[in-house]
Amino acid sequence: FKQLYAQVTNPAIDSIREEVIMALDCYVGPEQNLLSASAEHANRLRIPHPILTNEELAALKQIDYRGWRSRTIDITFETASGSQGLKAALDCISKESLQAIEDGYTLVVLTDRDMSESRIPISALLAISTVHHHLVDHHARTRIGIILESGEAREVHHHCLLVGYGADAINPYLAFEALWQAKRDRYLDDTPHVTSDEDVVTSYKKAVAEGMLKVLAKMGISTLQSYKGAQIFEAVGLADEVIEKAFPGTASRVQGVGFEVLFEEMQKRHNFGFPGRNVVRIPVLPNPGDFHWRLGGDRPMWDPEAIADLQLASRENDDGAYWRFAEHINETNTREANLRG
Repeated sequence: FKQLYAQVTNPAIDSIREEVIMALDCYVGPEQNLLSASAEHANRLRIPHPILTNEELAALKQIDYRGWRSRTIDITFETASGSQGLKAALDCISKESLQAIEDGYTLVVLTDRDMSESRIPISALLAISTVHHHLVDHHARTRIGIILESGEAREVHHHCLLVGYGADAINPYLAFEALWQAKRDRYLDDTPHVTSDEDVVTSYKKAVAEGMLKVLAKMGISTLQSYKGAQIFEAVGLADEVIEKAFPGTASRVQGVGFEVLFEEMQKRHNFGFPGRNVVRIPVLPNPGDFHWRLGGDRPMWDPEAIADLQLASRENDDGAYWRFAEHINETNTREANLRG
């Protein structure tokens, strides 16, 4: 998720003041011939919000109405199979999705719920985009809807990427579970409008909706239907072998990691939950420093050393502190924390 970002090209829209033209609802499922019009053209499923609750996902998994059926496809693979197992799993889920169309299914649900000590979940974005492009290559993408059941997706950026690479709807079940646990641990006591688990899901969906609309608006896009599958992103740090298989058409100018490293990262995350030996388990996962500086995490340009010298220079008019700050930003941090470095 961190290695892809959206490229802004169009005039921006104000998603709040111009909300009358903004929309997140989409029609999914098999499409008919665009060059004709018939009653069958209306036989599609309207999803008003790209984030599905657990109940909504369960309904779609069990759907059997007017010929609509769904097939659930596992996106986990054996831990011992390595990076070759990862690539084989991507091929397998792509073929299963194509076969689902031939078998008359109208929806596929890609799920990582079967994760276990011996099975690693494939990165949700990698799985979604691979399946999406495989169906596009076989001229079959418009014949089926793709739903994702993922414990990985949790932030607005994640959801934007997943939709941008072909997901029709997402069920972030682990995000719901984490927020429900936060409520039980009384972290949400200062939010009086959140009194039940349903309120938690409603608030999360509202926040995601506002975030996704803001992302769309900054690109001059007003509807999620136009954003879906558009893949208006550029990759930073992905090798050609990954781009060609999972993200064809995406620019990747600086190259980067291949399937071997991606597998190692997946395995490392998996080992946090299923350590290979008896260890003292702490109830908190390591903080990689994505949002705030953390010792041992990702290195930001604005770290405590830079902030401390800048504050000292400002408060005390300390010339030496300023030049230490300037050297730290211009030399050390630019070299170690900047892509151009």
